[in-house]
Amino acid sequence: MAWWDEGHMRVAAMAWDQMSPAARAEASRLIRKNPQYNAWVAAVPQPNDGSLRDLDRYTFIRASVWADDIKDMPDYISKGDNAKTSDAGRNIGYVDKLVHGYWHFKDLPYTRDGSVPPPADPVDAATQIKAFRTALPKAAGMSDDIRSYDLVWLLHLVGDVHQPLHSTALFTKEFTAKWEAQGKPDQGDRGGNEIMVKPANGEPVKLHAYFDGIFGGYSSVYGAIFDNYDPFTHKPYLPAADATEAAITDVDTWITESNKLAVDTAYAAPVLDANGNVVQNAELTREYETKARDVAKLQLSLAAARLAKLLNDALL
Repeated sequence: MAWWDEGHMRVAAMAWDQMSPAARAEASRLIRKNPQYNAWVAAVPQPNDGSLRDLDRYTFIRASVWADDIKDMPDYISKGDNAKTSDAGRNIGYVDKLVHGYWHFKDLPYTRDGSVPPPADPVDAATQIKAFRTALPKAAGMSDDIRSYDLVWLLHLVGDVHQPLHSTALFTKEFTAKWEAQGKPDQGDRGGNEIMVKPANGEPVKLHAYFDGIFGGYSSVYGAIFDNYDPFTHKPYLPAADATEAAITDVDTWITESNKLAVDTAYAAPVLDANGNVVQNAELTREYETKARDVAKLQLSLAAARLAKLLNDALL
């Protein structure tokens, strides 16, 4: 669950502010098709000044975490659902009750000890972003149900692939032996989920969760909006995305960039030692944590700008 709720909703909130009125209107119309829409609306508080609730903005931001919400919904299925099944890459709208957990990442392999990673999964975040982006425009001829489903997945997946550890898995001989002993396929460190670190707060956490939670955990929509902008000056707290980088639309490039950031930042010392060995329960230094947060800020802004461009182009 990259960036957790707080990060995903901050991406969506920033993207909304960069979208054209026409794209906002079409996105809002499609989001009303989501099965959870009425529940999202019911949670929007009434402004104290008597003004109208901004339902479109709120529900757009809230929709960005629906793809994680379904993991805990009783009518959605995860057992037996994997990237190699015939249903893995389907695009059939809300009748699809598979969780599709493998849609949230594309783990490019990283190794320093000569380990041979297994073949890549045939379905992943990259394949699905491409498929949903192609199906989203009206000209593609898809039903509104499918377009709505694709939209809320895109709100989430664009954020996912800008989290460095949703683009990378570390493969070592040690991890290979571990998976072999369990009789399971080699998964490396599963994007940092097999590595424990100790941040400055002293609480041990998985490396993946450390990056996911770098902006906080399970915020409200208004909390995410508030965390984006200074309430007095209305200036954004995060640095603006570079215009040239924001204009890049190739999903594979996005993931390659995230992978490089993972190698340079997530797997930097003290997580790996000078020989490339994993240091379990490494105490993260101030330098490490500062760099990780700076990278995350830039990635959040970049994800928002690229999401806005994608939707402006698709929802003309």
